[in-house]
Amino acid sequence: MASLIQKAVQLQEKKREAAKLRRMGELEFKKAKSLANRSVSGLVTLQRKIESSKEALEDVSGILTQRLAQQESIQRLVASAEEHLKREKEAKEQTEQELEFAESEEEKTQAMARLQIISERINELIEEIKQRNNTFKKITKSIEDYKKSSSHLAGKIQKQTHSKPTLQNLIKTSKKATVRIAKQVSRQAKQEESAKQTLSKISKKLSELAAKRRKSAAKKKKSKVSKRRSKTKKSKGKSKIKRKSRVRKARSKTKKSKGKSKIKRKSKVSKRRSKTKKSKGKSKIKRKSRVRKRK
Repeated sequence: MASLIQKAVQLQEKKREAAKLRRMGELEFKKAKSLANRSVSGLVTLQRKIESSKEALEDVSGILTQRLAQQESIQRLVASAEEHLKREKEAKEQTEQELEFAESEEEKTQAMARLQIISERINELIEEIKQRNNTFKKITKSIEDYKKSSSHLAGKIQKQTHSKPTLQNLIKTSKKATVRIAKQVSRQAKQEESAKQTLSKISKKLSELAAKRRKSAAKKKKSKVSKRRSKTKKSKGKSKIKRKSRVRKARSKTKKSKGKSKIKRKSKVSKRRSKTKKSKGKSKIKRKSRVRKRK
């Protein structure tokens, strides 16, 4: 019984320790699982950001390519307009010379008409070159902005790509940790359950032993009570016998005393009777002597 109680105490302590370790393991498992989930979610988010940044970079690169193409086209157009302007200026100088050396009015009129047309073309070309130069400046600034954006996106993608392996390693380690901790928790739960079942069996045995002890104690109590009752019955019987013997003795004594008293009374009566007889005999003798004397 004492060994079973000691074993039950040890099992209770073992069960408590296993439950404590199981709870700690479950908490660690939750943390590792949460870290793994956050890492997976972070990796998915990072992948989306990388894809979004790549798409943005592609868009920026496409626009930058278009702007560079526009810049080159404007450069070509400006160069062509400047070349045309140069030729028109040369034509203007030549027309002015023709106008200066014209001999007839008709030649002068024709030269003036050509000069007017050339001047208009020159003005148009100058305005065109001016507009194209302004457009070139705007496109150049836009190209610089897109280059900066492209560089920023490229750096961002590079940074995100570098952080991707870290998240992947973190996912791997957290998953390994969750598997390891899950095994530990399972083992501790089994230990707790085993200790619980063994403790239940020992508790059952202890309750059975306690019930047997109670039954034996009840039996002993009943035997003691029965012994007491038998003793009391015996003592009552003995007391009754003693009382009866006492009564018998008393009765015998009373009978003896009554017999003795009767004998005494009889002896007294006989004595009295003998005395009376003697007294009567004496009185008769006395009366006879008296009679004789009188005669």
